[in-house]
Amino acid sequence: MEPLLVKHIVERAATCFPRRQIVARTAGEGRFAYTYADFYRRIQRTAHVLERLGAGRGETVGVLGWNTHRHLEIDYATLCKGSIYLGLNFRLDIDALVYTCNLAEVRVLAVDAELLPLAERLVAAGANTIRSFLLLDDGPAPTTPLAPLFDYETELARAPADYAFPDDVDENATVCVSFTGGTTGRPKGCPYSNRFLVLRALTRQSAQSLGPYRGDDVLLVIPPMFHAHAFNLPMDGMIAGAKLVLPGAHPDGHAVARLIAQERVTRLMANPVLGKLVLAAAAEREHDLSSLRYVGFGGDIVPRDMAQRFLAMGVKLRCGGHGMAESLADHTAAFYGELADADPDAAFTRMLDENSGLPIVGAQVRVVREDGTPVAADGVETGEIQLRGWHVIGEYFRDVANTEALFTADGWLRTGDVGVRFADSSIAFVGRSKDMIKSGGEWIPSLTLEHALSEHPAVAEVCVIGVPHPTYGERPLALLTARPGNTLDPAALRAFLEDRLPRWMVPDCLPVDDIAKTTVGKFNKTLLRERYRAYFAV
Repeated sequence: MEPLLVKHIVERAATCFPRRQIVARTAGEGRFAYTYADFYRRIQRTAHVLERLGAGRGETVGVLGWNTHRHLEIDYATLCKGSIYLGLNFRLDIDALVYTCNLAEVRVLAVDAELLPLAERLVAAGANTIRSFLLLDDGPAPTTPLAPLFDYETELARAPADYAFPDDVDENATVCVSFTGGTTGRPKGCPYSNRFLVLRALTRQSAQSLGPYRGDDVLLVIPPMFHAHAFNLPMDGMIAGAKLVLPGAHPDGHAVARLIAQERVTRLMANPVLGKLVLAAAAEREHDLSSLRYVGFGGDIVPRDMAQRFLAMGVKLRCGGHGMAESLADHTAAFYGELADADPDAAFTRMLDENSGLPIVGAQVRVVREDGTPVAADGVETGEIQLRGWHVIGEYFRDVANTEALFTADGWLRTGDVGVRFADSSIAFVGRSKDMIKSGGEWIPSLTLEHALSEHPAVAEVCVIGVPHPTYGERPLALLTARPGNTLDPAALRAFLEDRLPRWMVPDCLPVDDIAKTTVGKFNKTLLRERYRAYFAV
């Protein structure tokens, strides 16, 4: 039986859809465009370059870069030839970057020109496995102590035009690693094999995940390639023959809204923060978002008013469910339109409010008590969400300690996330176990408070943390930012909540100018808990 290899998806895309475009936003709002066939010819040359520079089969190619066409080429050339692709999270602190680079034993490091100073710091701080550097840029190489440094386009032009990607790669060998954010210790590496990535791309085509994809789709690849392999979205698009759009460096709300209008993007997957920025940008400068057919949000709660604004455009909106890098994004999804005997509108509203979803094909999900027994399917009793399946990692990359600590004896991944089960087999994410707030002996899920406050019309962002309290042990504190042109009154916010929640759950409300975030755009609750730990002591 043929092994499941990424190369088969890439080669088929170049053969069946040779003229389909891949577009990248470049410096100064420029535009680079080429075809799937062009892309395949270039990754053949890229494979030659990487091998000549010292990255053979099973060895690691690191990239410090934004979502660009060159980054995409190095990614897929590396996967197809049986090396290991590592997108380095350039937002991590330097010690964490050195750790990930050395653990993966990066042999070739490709770098965007603007990130050269970071690469220099990385090497100076102890990244010691790199044999050569590859500059990803259009201009002349700047002065740098990094050596030997090669220009990507120059090396590509010199490389042979053909490369036979191997058929004998072990489908279960690691070919990609994505590291978690590392806000609570060293980053953990999630290893993905050819089999893992191919199955993930195939299951994504279903309407019960992010599909169905179509050949006339235009897919904007927003998730950073260093974060869970950009959720594998480029490969999802290659299967359908969709046009791919890469947002380039520093993609803010206006840049994304402009790309949607110019490239007639049909599919957008992002976090809710970017969704808000895109809507605000479109309103400010009248960017045309009418091409959107499908919008999916994950990683945070989706305010109902924002959901309604996208629904009013006539899009298919997918939000709710649970995901993480260990399952390469989603493993439960709110496929409300496919539920038997259900009113799709009612199911959508329920799953949006509950932040719930059902397991997608290939994923096994359970919610269990501390003794490992299932919680009641009543939507009330909480337990830990645990995973296993086709596209759930079975270990952490070269990390025995975390593998032993976070996998059960029978092979289930302990996510550390708290959830509830419902009678219809759906599962709702309630919050991280470390984000549950124990106040006066009662547990308060921070996500419940965040969801309620996000419905206030003046609130732009909200993050709820637990902080020490002299009487109750711990109390919730809500940090909030205001929408443009609005002000936030703490007393009014509390009154707003008292109509929706038990009084003992209502948090103190603190308007702030900005809420600290992690390197992947989530609220940095570890930092915020430390910053505000003395709030009730004042």
